Amino acid sequence: MTRVLYIDDEKTLLTLTQIYLREEANLDVEIAASAEEGLVLLRNESFDAIISDYDMPDMDGIELLKCVRKENPTIPFIVFTGKGREEIVIEALNYGADFYLQKGGDPKPLFTELANAIRHLVRRSKAEDSAVQHMQYWKNVQESISRKLQDIENSAQALTNITEDLPESQEHIRKILMRTQEIHEELHNQYKPEMK
Repeated sequence: MTRVLYIDDEKTLLTLTQIYLREEANLDVEIAASAEEGLVLLRNESFDAIISDYDMPDMDGIELLKCVRKENPTIPFIVFTGKGREEIVIEALNYGADFYLQKGGDPKPLFTELANAIRHLVRRSKAEDSAVQHMQYWKNVQESISRKLQDIENSAQALTNITEDLPESQEHIRKILMRTQEIHEELHNQYKPEMK
C-alpha cells in the first residue's frame, strides 16, 4: 500500500484529508501538524510521497521542501495549500515540488485530484527507480564480463608463449583472443550508451 505523509497545521483538514485518502483512495496516510514533526517522521519512517501545506508557523512548505530535497531528492512532493499566488507555485516547482494543488472548493473532486496526483507521482517515481536499478544491474554485468574476458585474454597470452612450437594450439589461442575482443566490442556497443 502506498504510504503518504501529509503535513499541515490545520488539524481539521489533516483529519479530513487522512480519512478521505484512507477510505476512498486506499492510501496509508500518516499526518504531522508541523514541518518539524514531519521531518522527524521522514527520518524515522519510509514514505512513498509527501503532501505539505505552504503556510505553516514553524517553517513554510518551501523551506520544508528544501530540507526534504537535501535528504531525499526523488520522493514525490505535493504542495497542497490555500495560498494560490503564482510566485508561490513557481517557487515550489523551482525547488523540486512535483505537483501543486490549491485547497478550497468542493472537497470530493479536490481530494480525488489529490489522490490521482499521488498515485501518478508514486508510479512514476517507482518506474524511474526501477530504470536506475536496471541500468546499474547491466553496468555491473558488463563490468563483470569484461573482467572475466580480461582473465581469459591474459591466460591465452600466457599459453601463446608456452605453445610456440605447436601451430594448431597457436591457431586456437588466436581464435580465443579474437572472440574475446569481439565480445568486448559488443558489450561496449550494446550497453555503453545506456550507462550515461
